[in-house]
Amino acid sequence: MIKIIGVLCSLGILIFFLIFNTPVTRLGSGFLIGSGSYVFTYHDLVKKADSIKVVFPNEDDIPATLLYKDANHNLAVLQLINAPKVKPNQFKYFNNKFRLKSEYVYTLGYPWTNTMEDTHVLINGSASLDYELGLIPITMPLNSINSGGPLFNSNNDLVGMILHRKHAASFYEFEKQKNYNYAIPVSTIIRVIDKLKLKEKYQNIQKLTRESFIEATSKNIVLIEAY
Repeated sequence: MIKIIGVLCSLGILIFFLIFNTPVTRLGSGFLIGSGSYVFTYHDLVKKADSIKVVFPNEDDIPATLLYKDANHNLAVLQLINAPKVKPNQFKYFNNKFRLKSEYVYTLGYPWTNTMEDTHVLINGSASLDYELGLIPITMPLNSINSGGPLFNSNNDLVGMILHRKHAASFYEFEKQKNYNYAIPVSTIIRVIDKLKLKEKYQNIQKLTRESFIEATSKNIVLIEAY
């Protein structure tokens, strides 16, 4: 009986140790820029990570390191340890201000399964620039894991990086509104791209239909696991 109690106590201690010493995995999205070896995401996701893994649909996971951080704008750039098998699509960057009170935008959510049938989910919404916040408010149904993903307009231009409302409110000092999520404007992203010289020297951006663009762009969008 004493031996049984001793075994149970030892087992309990072992379980307690495993639970409280297992690293918590944080999940978020990101997208490839330039040659495909660099991933943009939001800084809060990876700032305390000891290990970062980038997950591609239907491809092996690739470890990554933190190459650059812009804590003031909640941006981070990761560098992949190995080049991915996929050839990423080149983005056209939105270089104008929003002309209308509300403009159509969309994103592609990363698939949360692991099958050969993986497809990214199209998420539609509308947006207008809030100059006081320096963020783009978007009316779009998002999961918190969508934070770090790209935001596109009706011309398939990259207009920003998505931040779920809870990630925006925890970083920027403002009162979050229940019906809004947000995005970091592409102008902030371009400054980092130029600083790190990540833009392709010779860009060959084809004008694609929405369906073709989505099919090509899904290769750029990844899941990030931060430990």
